[in-house]
Amino acid sequence: MNLPNSDQQSTLLIGEISSNKAITVCKFIKKNYPRCRIITYDYIKITITFHTKYSDEHIYIEKKDSKSYLDTILNICKNRNINHFFPVHSDFIGYVLLRKPEFETYLSYIGSYELYESLHNKKKLMTVAKELKIPIPINYKNLAESKIPFIAKPSNLSSSKGVYYFLGNNSKLINFDSNYIFQQYVDGFGCGYSVYVDNGVIVNGYGHKRIAEYPISGGSSTYRTSFYVPEMHAIAHKIFDKIPWTGFAMLEFKYTSKNELYLIEINPRIWGSINQGLQNNINYFEKILGKSNFHKKNNSIIHTYLFPQLFLSLFYYLLKGNLKPTVFFIRNVLHNKADVTIFSDFFGFTGNVLRKFIK
Repeated sequence: MNLPNSDQQSTLLIGEISSNKAITVCKFIKKNYPRCRIITYDYIKITITFHTKYSDEHIYIEKKDSKSYLDTILNICKNRNINHFFPVHSDFIGYVLLRKPEFETYLSYIGSYELYESLHNKKKLMTVAKELKIPIPINYKNLAESKIPFIAKPSNLSSSKGVYYFLGNNSKLINFDSNYIFQQYVDGFGCGYSVYVDNGVIVNGYGHKRIAEYPISGGSSTYRTSFYVPEMHAIAHKIFDKIPWTGFAMLEFKYTSKNELYLIEINPRIWGSINQGLQNNINYFEKILGKSNFHKKNNSIIHTYLFPQLFLSLFYYLLKGNLKPTVFFIRNVLHNKADVTIFSDFFGFTGNVLRKFIK
């Protein structure tokens, strides 16, 4: 693997910085690539004051519309001699990649919009997975033919946005548009395999398991630990051999009590739980930024969590009579590490909290 020279200072543009994962990425890069200059941006005005301490310079960009917003970001890349641009907003990366030819120098570490869409769009991905004989949930043609338990979710949105669970006698009086897919609900725990891929070749990968989510019915992960079975890598290898993606990606699975691994979706971007791998000796940025000050820790597994969201989800688990996540947290208290805390990064944490109350 040919690596860039990390002795040469790079200037990076990272945003939107009020995002928890953007703060996590800034922290990792600043600590392991101290020669890198990090410029951050956001469209939330409060970040002028409240942004992470790992930012060397922060820029507020007024977001009137997607085009003008991207035009401003492109001008920043040109005028500030940016080497790499790391967009982390889940719902904005597609817009960025549609204009990739304009950003080519700054997004050289990431693939085309067409490859992104092949992985991101759930309908397209399920077609490829079925062709490759990868275990996937049953996909129903429409709402009327769906059999409980099942899930309704948008084919082109990330994470748990717009997802509806039909696990019992739920009302079906919901107007779903043609963008929705209807999929068998697989009973098991959520897990993922997170990778950086170079032209279809997996450079590094890391498996994790969800311990807690919010909402607890199947939302985003708030607490994770290490978990790996060889099928994770095998499935990822099949997918990327077929779709030669370059960039970050996280494959989401359900693992059943029968030790079956079902592919649920792929997020071809920097993902929310990236800190789990970063805290356990995985440097996803080495192919892009070169070797670093990164030193492997001991063999103790670090369990990462969102603060304070985890404690809200633990409260609801307890209300439902589920003690397991809380017991796991208490037993592993010495090995738990929050992504961002008010104590380690007051302004970054505050900006991350305030963004939830600002449209």
